[in-house]
Amino acid sequence: MRVILNSRHADHAAPGEFEAGAVVPCHEAPGRFGAIRGALEAAGGFTFENAAPNEECVAAVHHPAYVAYLRGASAEAKRANGGGLNSFWPTVFPFGPNPRARGAHALRGAYCFDVYTPILPGTFGAALGGASAAFRAAELVAAGTEKSVYVLSRPPGHHAEHDRCGGYCYFNNAAVAAQHLSRLGKVAVLDLDVHHGNGTQHIFYDRADVLTVSVHGDPAGLYPFFSGFADETGTGPGLGANMNVPLPPGTDPDGYRPALAHALDAVARFRPAFLVFAFGADAHEADPIGGLKLPTDFFGEMGAAVRGLGLPAVIVQEGGYNLGALGASAVALLRGVESR
Repeated sequence: MRVILNSRHADHAAPGEFEAGAVVPCHEAPGRFGAIRGALEAAGGFTFENAAPNEECVAAVHHPAYVAYLRGASAEAKRANGGGLNSFWPTVFPFGPNPRARGAHALRGAYCFDVYTPILPGTFGAALGGASAAFRAAELVAAGTEKSVYVLSRPPGHHAEHDRCGGYCYFNNAAVAAQHLSRLGKVAVLDLDVHHGNGTQHIFYDRADVLTVSVHGDPAGLYPFFSGFADETGTGPGLGANMNVPLPPGTDPDGYRPALAHALDAVARFRPAFLVFAFGADAHEADPIGGLKLPTDFFGEMGAAVRGLGLPAVIVQEGGYNLGALGASAVALLRGVESR
C-alpha cells in the first residue's frame, strides 16, 4: 500500500495542554507519527512518498481569512521566538452582536473554538503538509493509480472547521481529500475516530454529493461535546446526507459491530464513487482519552469490513494517543483494508 507522508509534521509540537488547572504534556505529539511509521516499516509491504506543499487544496475547503490568519499567526509566533506559553493559546472567545476581534488575543479566539489548540511557529507548515498529503492521496485514487492510499500525518484534521481550528486540528485533511474527489463523483466520508469529526460534518452539512457518517463516543460526555448527536442529519440539499452513531463509554467489539454495520450500510446505500476513511486509533482500549474498549485485533476486522464496500479509498490518520498501541492498530487496520 502507498503511504503519503507529511514530512513537516514535527514542525508543530505543542509544549503542553491545560488539564485540571495545570499544563501537562500534549497527547498530540510528534511521537505519534514515528510510532506508526516504525510499525509500518517493521510490518513491510508499504511504500512511502512525501507530499509537496499545495495551498490551493486548502483554499478549496477553508475560508481565505482563516488560512491567512493561520499563516500570519505562525509567522508571528516564529518572530516572537516562543514568546511564552500563553502567547499561543486562545483564551478569549469574542461574542456579541458585533464582536471586534482585532487584537492578537481576540483573534486567537475568533479563529479557534477551544483551549487545546495552540498556534506555534511551525503550525502552518505542519498543517499544510497534512492537507497536501491528503490531496496527493486523493489524486492517486482519483487517477486509478492506487485502490487505497493511506495518509500518515499529524496534527490530525477532522475537528478543523471551515474557519476555525480546534481539537488539535488546523486544516481538515479528510475534507480536502473529499472535496477533490467530489469533482469526479459522489463521496462518502466514514469517520471511525472515537471523537466526532465536527469539522468534516459541518463543511459538507448542506451538500447532497458528500455523505458524512461517523461512529464515535457519545458527545454528551466526550469531545467535542457540541456536535455528533444522532439527530444531526444535514440541512437543505444535504438533509439526510449526514449520519452520526454515538456510542456509550466502554463500548466493546460486541457493541461496536452493529454500529459499524449500520454505518457501512448507509455508505453502501449512498452508492458513492469514492470513500474517504478518517481513521482514529483512539477507540483502542488503552487510549488515554478515548473511553471505548476495542482491542488491537479488532482494527483488522474494522479494516476488512471497510474493504467490503469495494470502494477506492483515501485513509486519513486522525487520533490515537497510546504510543504502545498506535502503530499496531494502524498496521492491523491497513492489513484488513488491503487483504484480498
